[in-house]
Amino acid sequence: MSEELAWLSIAELGRKLKAREVSSVDVVKAAIERTEKLERRLNTYITFLPERALEQARVLDGELKTGAPRGPLHGVPLTLKDLFETEGVATTAGALSLKGNVARADSAVARRLKKAGAVLLGKSNMNKFAEGESGDNPDYGKIRNPWNPELSPGGSSGGSAAQVAAGMAALSVGSDNGGSIRNPAALCGVVGLKPTHGRVSMEGMFPRVYTFDHAGPLTRTVEDGALALQVLAGHDRGDTTTARKPVPNYREKLSAPLKGLRIGVDRRFTSLGETPVLAAFETALKTLGTLGAVMEEIVMPSAEEMSAVLYTIFYVEWAAVHEPWLRERPQDYGLGSRAALVIPAVDYLKAARKRRSLQIDYARATRGVDLVVTPTYPLERRSFSGFPRVQGKRFTADDALRYTLPFDLLGLPAVSVPCGFSDAGLPLGLQIAGKAFDEATVLRAAFAYEQSTEWHRRRPPI
Repeated sequence: MSEELAWLSIAELGRKLKAREVSSVDVVKAAIERTEKLERRLNTYITFLPERALEQARVLDGELKTGAPRGPLHGVPLTLKDLFETEGVATTAGALSLKGNVARADSAVARRLKKAGAVLLGKSNMNKFAEGESGDNPDYGKIRNPWNPELSPGGSSGGSAAQVAAGMAALSVGSDNGGSIRNPAALCGVVGLKPTHGRVSMEGMFPRVYTFDHAGPLTRTVEDGALALQVLAGHDRGDTTTARKPVPNYREKLSAPLKGLRIGVDRRFTSLGETPVLAAFETALKTLGTLGAVMEEIVMPSAEEMSAVLYTIFYVEWAAVHEPWLRERPQDYGLGSRAALVIPAVDYLKAARKRRSLQIDYARATRGVDLVVTPTYPLERRSFSGFPRVQGKRFTADDALRYTLPFDLLGLPAVSVPCGFSDAGLPLGLQIAGKAFDEATVLRAAFAYEQSTEWHRRRPPI
């Protein structure tokens, strides 16, 4: 029973908990047992809090006996990437030098989840300071992919994706400023949603890159992603990082048909990747077509141009947060990070202006479509030893982020949903991106695709 409880979706758990067929203590114990079985092999946690989680579960079970549940997350176990401040718990951002950084108050994300009745199991391992997508943390060790522990789950939210994929948690919340939710989701065979910039609060999130960072859920199903976003989304009084935009009922809109929905495809943009990835993408396009969506050819701004602009802005904003430590503890950082301190202000200003022009160019290119689709991650696997040659060229980290990074620059919502497996049994991801604050349409398309396929039902062999 406990093994199967660890694999139930948030929606399924919510129904069982509300009907009191199971208790939150049962569900949390199942997650703890699964974690104790796998954690030594996968290395997904920085801080594991089993006793605290059980205590919280007992309180929530008591509430269910005396009244109505707080919502669909009531009693559901989750984890947080270790850059969301959590009252009384260290927030390290993946760095040993911050192991004494114990927050006095919850981040907005942690506060909303706690209010909704979610149970915190602990803080997930991640790339140090959320740098890169390697899944390899020099301070806390390599995070392992549950589909093949010799491989990386991607990053920087690698611990979060691995936990959800391995049945160690029903939900984890990660962060994304270049693909750090969506790429691990693709490599681990789960759903990873990056909302519109300003849809979910960044208060109490560290290290924050003010105009790029996004917080979002990693789940095993699209419906679960919608349920989590319902809790996370919205503006709170005094919050300087969220837009004052109405939040729709995401679950209510999931099952609307796709007939007539216009989906943009840029064949030049989506041409780079390994054969299994591109083949799965083509098959996914056909599936979306059979569901009633209409494919439209579009021409987006180039990935290379968007990448160059993002990195200039990113490193200046990132350095503004890290400047004291970059000077005091340069050994904590690579040469590239330290170089961020000397980027001229004029380059930052030029990049900010160019970003705005790229946003306008993209809006024009996609005026006639509702969504844009691409592969999520161009490789079928992420090795800890680096990148392979693909189509005659040696891949780089920039190439690996080719499909996800533009939507951080543009600030637009995008989700990765499982779309197949390679011959080696490794999951592949489809990315669906939408217009600003239209997560509902993104989730609707992802849900229709997911429900017409079986990819999300597979479990890793570990």
